[in-house]
Amino acid sequence: MPKVKRYKYKNIAAALAILLLIILGISTSCSSKADSPKKISDNSSNSSTVKADSSSKKAVKKLTGNYMYVTAKNKTDMVNGDLILVNGDHSFTGTVNNTDTVYSYLFDKNGSQIMSTSSTQLTAKKETFEAFGKMGNDFYSDKKISTLMINTAMPAEDDEDSSSACYEHDTGLAFDLHLYDASTGAYPEFTGEGDYSWISENCWKYGLILRYPEDKADITGVSPMAYHFRYVGIPHAEIMTANKLCLEEYIDFVKDYTFEKPLTFTAFDDTEYSVYYVAADKGSTTNVPVPLDDSNNERPNTISGNNVDGYIVCVNMTENAAPADSSSQTDQQAATE
Repeated sequence: MPKVKRYKYKNIAAALAILLLIILGISTSCSSKADSPKKISDNSSNSSTVKADSSSKKAVKKLTGNYMYVTAKNKTDMVNGDLILVNGDHSFTGTVNNTDTVYSYLFDKNGSQIMSTSSTQLTAKKETFEAFGKMGNDFYSDKKISTLMINTAMPAEDDEDSSSACYEHDTGLAFDLHLYDASTGAYPEFTGEGDYSWISENCWKYGLILRYPEDKADITGVSPMAYHFRYVGIPHAEIMTANKLCLEEYIDFVKDYTFEKPLTFTAFDDTEYSVYYVAADKGSTTNVPVPLDDSNNERPNTISGNNVDGYIVCVNMTENAAPADSSSQTDQQAATE
């Protein structure tokens, strides 16, 4: 007759305790992947404007090992880019390229129209409408609501509205939302409440921000606008949202980070980024350092003027990321160490 091991109750209890710890560990790991913006922590729980730990020697070495210079033309490049600050103090003097009309972004992947527009000829930068289209599709998939309507994008040439919000529209990076109920023919105002709160809670995933939130009116100088959204790009929208920064605050926030000591950030999709500021030189051009990878290829990056006094650089540090498109960067100089 085979021997049967008899376990004492205390051994069974110990085994169950270990199993419970394992389950809790898995649960915690899964919950950390939730789609919420990751706050940049400096262990300061009382501050909504917190700074990243930029002391990582590994991150600094990645940037300053081999690098190259991109020559930015201050007169034109500093006033263009996804992060330009446009308000009553800083007017828009840049140019709007790579534009598109809104119509093709109103449909889901099956070709069904799920959103509306005040005009099929509304125009904005392509990346703005791409972000709007992806967000609208995900909103419809989640809420099954097809009343979302894009009401305003770039202003017509004869639009003389002088509000700060209009300045934003001049850039091709902003749009206003409204609602259209086809069953009643009504055009309700977009308040961002109820099911529509999904938009302001998730827009950062698409590189969008609510430009004029209620709690930042004293900084932006503009009354709250629940319907006005601005494209700033990924991962900037996530950093701003997680740390409750409006664009004015973010422009100043980034100035604390340099090429030598950048802001290092892992986005919600686990992509690693380094973000830093380069002050514009007093001359006509500024040499902006951009890191190279171990094979001396330019890392994927974006360089945006801030329309104030310099440039904000965002570098994708994830290994095997797609190479940078240098076709738009006209003057580059190698600078390896």
